[in-house]
Amino acid sequence: MKYRFSIQLLQELTAFQDSLKEEGYKPATARQHSNYAGMFLSWLGGEGIQEDQARYQEVIAFVQELKQQDHSPRFINRVLLGIRQYYRYLDYPHNPALGVHLKGSHRKLRQELVKYKELQWLYQNYPAEDNRGKRNRVMLGLMIYQGLTVWELEKLQLKHINLKEVKIRVPGSKHSNPRTLEIKAVQLLDLNEYLQEVRLRMLKEIEKERSGRKPQKVDRALLEDQLFFSEQGSEKIKSSLLHLFRGVKKLNPMISSTKVIRRVVITHWLEGKDVREVQYMAGHRYVSSTERYQQYRIEEFSELLKKYHPLG
Repeated sequence: MKYRFSIQLLQELTAFQDSLKEEGYKPATARQHSNYAGMFLSWLGGEGIQEDQARYQEVIAFVQELKQQDHSPRFINRVLLGIRQYYRYLDYPHNPALGVHLKGSHRKLRQELVKYKELQWLYQNYPAEDNRGKRNRVMLGLMIYQGLTVWELEKLQLKHINLKEVKIRVPGSKHSNPRTLEIKAVQLLDLNEYLQEVRLRMLKEIEKERSGRKPQKVDRALLEDQLFFSEQGSEKIKSSLLHLFRGVKKLNPMISSTKVIRRVVITHWLEGKDVREVQYMAGHRYVSSTERYQQYRIEEFSELLKKYHPLG
């Protein structure tokens, strides 16, 4: 596809493209975002609308036109991402493309209909009657109150928990940034019991005969530092999480994985915090990753869906 923009618009898009490169985007990606943003800005100009006047309605009308031109939902979603990036670059208080996404949105909306208060209820009511249950509740709390991923749960060590300062230091990876987060008061009793009693019992009982697959080798030196491990002595907690979510789904079938929890948590954070603050809390390397969790309020989404049917 060839893109033709006015000289003035081209200058604006070049500055936008340079900004993306400075953030670490590959040149091809920056150029693509720039071209897609330019498509929308050119359309706005043809409609006699200034870029700072664009709202949800204009974006959806633009989507309608792209659909009439037989563009695929996949292409349109890439264009929408470029528009979101451009308005983030402008640092406008309202990004008109936030929450607009084609194909698959129905499924996402169903998962996002899980309310954060349901996660809080889940934490309070998750059964913790034995070592495994108590460990699982602590892991569940770190997903719900700190938004941790499976990889982060596995990489946590004792040194990352500071009960005196009521903080947890989450290690980074090639896909995420490190961050230090507050431990909520509701977590403290369970976390303290796990650190002082439950975890120590689990270490002592690793050799105990029980059903289930044992690891070929138990690395006790590693487990002494690692925060979570399986009852069999494995540093991998995949099977532990499978057991955890069997219990979770009995309480709420819609909460089926760590990804569902993390989506609800980040969406909840965005309701009351600046996107940059949430980017830090979530460990996202790029703010665009955080913006993907931004959505319409359900009432606004329903009204626009009925009016424009952009997802049909």
